[in-house]
Amino acid sequence: MKEKLTLTIERSAIAEAKKFAKQNHTSVSQIVEDQFKRLAPGSFTERWYGKFKVPRPDPKDPRLTYLLRKYVHNR
Repeated sequence: MKEKLTLTIERSAIAEAKKFAKQNHTSVSQIVEDQFKRLAPGSFTERWYGKFKVPRPDPKDPRLTYLLRKYVHNR
């Protein structure tokens, strides 16, 4: 459910926001709502969690062998 919110913002910022909204076929309200949603805790991780698949490294890859020797096995 949507609710009304009153904000106090500089006139010049409002003018820029309206211009931006018009150019992007949206509303100032939607821009503000989107920004509030971005501030929500965990929103970034919730959006990206599970989106990237990391392939298993090839144990015979010389780059892996080098990195393991340099950073893991020589400690």
